[in-house]
Amino acid sequence: MNRCLILLTDPEPVPDLIRRLRSDDRGLGLKVAHSLGHLEKALAEAPPRVRLMAFCSGVVVPPALLKALPGPAYNLHPGPPEVRGLYPSVHAIYQGLPTFGTTLHEMAEGVDSGPIVAVDRFPMPAPAERWRLDRLSLASALAMVGRLAPQLADIDTPLPHLPDVQWSGPAHRRADFEALCQLPSRIDAAEFDRRYRAVGEGPEHALSIRIFGQRFVLDNQRDPAAASRAGRSRR
Repeated sequence: MNRCLILLTDPEPVPDLIRRLRSDDRGLGLKVAHSLGHLEKALAEAPPRVRLMAFCSGVVVPPALLKALPGPAYNLHPGPPEVRGLYPSVHAIYQGLPTFGTTLHEMAEGVDSGPIVAVDRFPMPAPAERWRLDRLSLASALAMVGRLAPQLADIDTPLPHLPDVQWSGPAHRRADFEALCQLPSRIDAAEFDRRYRAVGEGPEHALSIRIFGQRFVLDNQRDPAAASRAGRSRR
């Protein structure tokens, strides 16, 4: 193996990614990293001809590591160029955007700031809910990898930039996400519904509210007893 593509990603999409990348070039060595530590180890063991591609990963690659690579590293961002940073689906739904998509770009020191090489867009689903949008975004990202597999495998040739496509808007941080999760004490039904659809369910991103110095977290699991009572007709 004299050339290698390192994938920085979560474990779930790895089989699909490897299948799509190897469909056009079976001589390409592939390594997978799930954390910064894994990435550093993979790079230390990689041949000189190496390319790094992050796929929907939350790991921040240090600038010094990017500079040590022989060519550009790429990141597949699960959002369009106008929704930068963390949790793009959340912010797109909250902003009421009519379209969403995925963006492949060169990694740079700033978050989602490097030259863009590919964009895929699709209409926002109706209703716009986070779980649905995240599934569409993952499918879009995998399809983009499949289309660009030959170029990504050609690790000696940088992918051409899209000169007319630029990043816009703020780079959302974790603090921005947490602010959406924290419900104001006076909230109307429309704003609650907007945040609920954007933030979604789950222990890592549940809505919460602070009352009298106590924080209460939304538990939107249906109570069987309450559901049973609700289903009874009044007499």
